[in-house]
Amino acid sequence: MFWTPFFIFGIGVCIGSFLNVVIFRTHEETSIVRGRSKCQTCDVPLGVQDLVPILSYVRLRGRCRKCQSVISWQYPVVEVATGVLFLLMYLTIDWNVPYNLGLQGMMVLLLRNWVFVSYLVIIFVYDLRHMYILDRFTIPAMIFALMVNLWLGFIPAWSVLVGGLVIGGFFWLQLLISRGAWVGGGDIRMGALMGFMLGLEQGFVALFLAYILGAFVGVGMIVSKKATRKTPIPFGTFLAMGTVITLFLGQPMIDWYLGLFL
Repeated sequence: MFWTPFFIFGIGVCIGSFLNVVIFRTHEETSIVRGRSKCQTCDVPLGVQDLVPILSYVRLRGRCRKCQSVISWQYPVVEVATGVLFLLMYLTIDWNVPYNLGLQGMMVLLLRNWVFVSYLVIIFVYDLRHMYILDRFTIPAMIFALMVNLWLGFIPAWSVLVGGLVIGGFFWLQLLISRGAWVGGGDIRMGALMGFMLGLEQGFVALFLAYILGAFVGVGMIVSKKATRKTPIPFGTFLAMGTVITLFLGQPMIDWYLGLFL
């Protein structure tokens, strides 16, 4: 239907608005489900007219109605990005391909991808802003990924289980060798999450992309003198980014790589 993409984008935007609440209130250590949203500068509760995703930000020109303080860029960016990712997840599923899942299974696959994206957006933004990969995000995501992937059977069970163990173990080995200088415990859980979400083969693709993206951005920041070699990098942000890209392009990338040698 003509309106379906707009409807799905709207759902994603609304979910993005909720993800912002999760990110901000988690850092503030306040309840996610209780209490009204308020300006982070003057603490004045926001009215209904100020809570419409994207539109309220545009209407207010990025400033609080009461104190005129600047509203964080995070609100509209996360809302739009989540809307776009939800729409792309819908558009990139080929409903005509016989995955042996049936229509119901395909719907579950789409919902799975939307939940994955939601968790990855939270991890991306939270680590970018605060340099932490919190267990309260990764552990529920790991449980969900394990349950839904083993139930769907879209990825072989052995690949899901081994992927989580191997990629998580890869970061555990780095932690052991460097005595915590290279990675932290959050990276181990994030690695396991990537394996449980993507399986072994595509998990390695996501890991490779994360290191490439991290190196590219890191070198760029050093060259532009915005960072030094000792500047900490929010690597969870790149792990989340690599995982999102792989959700879209993982198998085509593997097929292209193998095609170079076959």
